[in-house]
Amino acid sequence: MKTFYAIIVLLLSMPALAQRQDTVIHHHFKEYMPAQEMTAFNQRQNLINRRGLFALTGWAGANVIYGSIAAPLTHGEARYFHATNAIWGAINVLIAAPGVAATYSKKRDDNITFGQTLLRQHGQEKLYLLNGALDFAYVGAGAAMWGFSDRVSRQGTREAVSGIGKGVLMQGAFLLLFDWSMYIVHSQHAYRKLNHYTSGLVYTGTGVSYSLAF
Repeated sequence: MKTFYAIIVLLLSMPALAQRQDTVIHHHFKEYMPAQEMTAFNQRQNLINRRGLFALTGWAGANVIYGSIAAPLTHGEARYFHATNAIWGAINVLIAAPGVAATYSKKRDDNITFGQTLLRQHGQEKLYLLNGALDFAYVGAGAAMWGFSDRVSRQGTREAVSGIGKGVLMQGAFLLLFDWSMYIVHSQHAYRKLNHYTSGLVYTGTGVSYSLAF
């Protein structure tokens, strides 16, 4: 069964690999948005991330505690289900906790330019979109394992496949709700507070270009 847990660890590590540093656009955009509004926007963005990561950490921590207690007290499919939740929760805590700490960094928004604000917002949306797509894979993989377990003849293996599948399905469903909720909240925040400053700006993948219509 070590193989199944190795797969879970690999799947959970993929979103972290998706994060990369975007190229900062040319400095002449830094005064494009009033400084006071830009500061307020970045503070609100930071608060959205903090609240979201608190929710993720709380969910993950609950799974670690409950799963660690329930797994040794149960048998068969239930034991694998609780163990999967505990392992998945522990990995999520390791991923989310540094993010929570980062939202309290006093230097997080010091001297940030308009270009950096745009790219960070765009990076947030891309990250949650990518994670949201991976969440469908988690849900699909969990459902497939659960369904496939009926075809396994050996009872011990059948219980393991079914229990792990149910755990992956449940955790994937939560992450699906979490990541898409975060994407919607971030995109709506940008729509209300940022987008009217970005007319003529086009994302190129590594930066932002500006176009003028005559």
